[in-house]
Amino acid sequence: MKKFFINFASSLLLVLIWTFMLTTLGVMLFRQYSVIPTFPYYYMLLQYVKDSALALWGYFDGVHYLRIIGSGYADIGSQAFFPFYPLLVRGISDLFHLSPYLSGVIVSLASLAGSITIIKYLFPSKKYYYIFVLLLFPTSFFFVGLYTESLFLFLSLSFFLAIKKQKYLLASIIAGLASATRLVGVFLAFSLFIELLRSKASRTYTIIQILISLSGFIAYTYFLWTKFSDPLMFLHVQSMFGAERSSSELIFLPQVLYRYLKMIIAVDPTSFLYQRIWLELITFIGAVIAWFYNLKRNTPAISLYVALSLVLPTLTGTLSSFPRYALVLLPFLLPPTMSKSRYYLLNCVFLALLVYLFRKYCYGTFIA
Repeated sequence: MKKFFINFASSLLLVLIWTFMLTTLGVMLFRQYSVIPTFPYYYMLLQYVKDSALALWGYFDGVHYLRIIGSGYADIGSQAFFPFYPLLVRGISDLFHLSPYLSGVIVSLASLAGSITIIKYLFPSKKYYYIFVLLLFPTSFFFVGLYTESLFLFLSLSFFLAIKKQKYLLASIIAGLASATRLVGVFLAFSLFIELLRSKASRTYTIIQILISLSGFIAYTYFLWTKFSDPLMFLHVQSMFGAERSSSELIFLPQVLYRYLKMIIAVDPTSFLYQRIWLELITFIGAVIAWFYNLKRNTPAISLYVALSLVLPTLTGTLSSFPRYALVLLPFLLPPTMSKSRYYLLNCVFLALLVYLFRKYCYGTFIA
């Protein structure tokens, strides 16, 4: 236990230094160019943060989480956001008498530090290899914001660490929390099922464990059913958030790729939208290639989880936000080995893209 806390403390220090550098850069960019973001609810965000230059960690989805923390699921559309993160933030806020905004950032940073700590246990011989790629990934700044990326990464990594140690009850509890954090959390139940089959667990034990691993999702759908008469409301409100997401029918991958091909031809090449199209497409294709490359290295449970997580966003008809969704899959997509020259080149490219995309994000431009 002492070793765990030492590892966590060192991870937290790294996260705080990284966050300080990002925040300093963000504040400098915001104040230097005096750009006023125009995304929806921006001025509502300023109710939670006195200095507008420091509001960057609550952009876009962060505003929705703040509204849920403050008034629950009162607004139609807020049901798209699963409850565990806002409940946790609200608990921290009430317990320590902190603002919801600050509490949200604290939860994200602590979860990221926890994720890095778990990486040290899952990949002890390659820990720095994984950590620096994770922090330098072009959209890694979302780990700091009021998003579920850090928390979900921590839960998913903790789940697979528990699986590795054959602590299946703990794994099922963690999966239950993950399924109340994001929809892809339900896929951890599939991974658990595979591991229970391999361990030759009894049918009754397996059923109980799977139900526990889905408990967060089941509880949320029950809440939506009793309050809004629609257990799948989190899906049915997706079209309200733009990005041409479909909430009424499933769209398959060939259709999605064809749509992106048409956009590459039709969209103005000088626009940021054109750049974002390529970012989404390249990130997705790169993730699929990495999944195939790691099939032999990863366990069947991890491979299935990653595959389902890759497919799910495409069913809405778009790859929008995929560069952010890919963050929680990175530890399972990186190749086990890489030459030093390729590793340094990859991190240099990632760092350049990180600075570029973060600059756009600070101005209120939608990235992912």
